[in-house]
Amino acid sequence: MSTSRINSLITQNRILSQARSRARSQSSQIGKILNSAANSKDGLLDAIKKDAAANKNSGLSDADIASKKNYTAMKEAAESLKEHTKKLLLWPDKEWDSMTEEEIAKYKEDAIKEVTNLVTDYNTIIKSLSSESSRTNDIYLKQLKGYFKNAQSDLESLGITQKEDGTLAVDEEKLKKADAQQIKKVLGSSNSFVDDIGKRTDNIIANAETSLAIINKKLYTGNYSYNKEGNDIFDILASGSKYNVKR
Repeated sequence: MSTSRINSLITQNRILSQARSRARSQSSQIGKILNSAANSKDGLLDAIKKDAAANKNSGLSDADIASKKNYTAMKEAAESLKEHTKKLLLWPDKEWDSMTEEEIAKYKEDAIKEVTNLVTDYNTIIKSLSSESSRTNDIYLKQLKGYFKNAQSDLESLGITQKEDGTLAVDEEKLKKADAQQIKKVLGSSNSFVDDIGKRTDNIIANAETSLAIINKKLYTGNYSYNKEGNDIFDILASGSKYNVKR
């Protein structure tokens, strides 16, 4: 038998083994759900929901669960930050000269709230990127820190400073005392710090979604079984390899 034919059989055998493993697991799980439903006053739908919640991380290592938590937080924070940046860049919707004192005061009040929330989301992203070391995450982390450095003087004039770990701190009293037009110039204009980080959010969201997809895929991979001696006959035919027993 040719090597290519053997390799084809190996692949087919593994796919079939994985499918059987998943089928056995699913059959067992369905039995548990039906049994739970029979003993529950809320019925089958409630049992399915409870099972899904209880097993959403089943099959993941502790490291994968931690990464899933980090990337979920990263994604949600980036989505939220994106909305805050949009508001700060669009506000106010009138020219300064045509705004009343009350309108300017309202803009300033709303802008300060958005900045505070933006910093919270920004810090979550920084912490999540720092926790999940990878080339892509390191690039985004460096870029975000760099955006602050580019506008450091102006940001610090409003009471926004950067800590050693890259997260930001806000001196709310100093920010409240700032001129409304200065807030708009530093935090709501084109090519500002807010504009820069807002443009990066889509990349961070996509990165988090990709990482979550990879982690979640592990939930659906089947286990490949070997015989009690730990030998896989197909791999022996191909290369003589032996594996430890997997139960």
